[in-house]
Amino acid sequence: MFRRFMVSFSRFMYGRNGIDRMFSGLCIVYLALWLCEGIIGILTDWYTVYFVIRLLMLGLFGYMIFRFLSRNVDARRRENERYCNFVDRLFRKNRGGYGQSSGFGGFGSNGGYDQRGKKVYYTPEKPTRDRKNYKYVKCKSCGATLRLKRRKGTHTATCPRCKANVRVRSFF
Repeated sequence: MFRRFMVSFSRFMYGRNGIDRMFSGLCIVYLALWLCEGIIGILTDWYTVYFVIRLLMLGLFGYMIFRFLSRNVDARRRENERYCNFVDRLFRKNRGGYGQSSGFGGFGSNGGYDQRGKKVYYTPEKPTRDRKNYKYVKCKSCGATLRLKRRKGTHTATCPRCKANVRVRSFF
């Protein structure tokens, strides 16, 4: 019964946008509005503000469903790309734009150089295949990602870029 439902749902969703990073962000905004609505509804008598927040939530929910079920995947991809670039700029992530290479040697929107003119290699997310043997630690002084052999206990390592000592704790 459940399997048949999942097959029919996946057939229905074929060619539709589905969940992306912008949908997740809209869900967070929706939950924040829901929390504000609850607090205002319980603690105050501001019925107008309560009603406006309720209308915003209804509109946001409608837009989320529209994006989720949309068949115009190219337009939704462009919206998601603009949203990702905005959020990355907002939180100052040192990555390239949405869909750009950000692996070793991959250069983001700044041409591969930081503000001081030094060449920067963007490291990928922590590789899962090396987690058993290596630990990834950021240097506190220069921000470089260090790949260190896993050893039990507390020890120090020297950053090859700035020569600062980095304290590393490992439980296994």
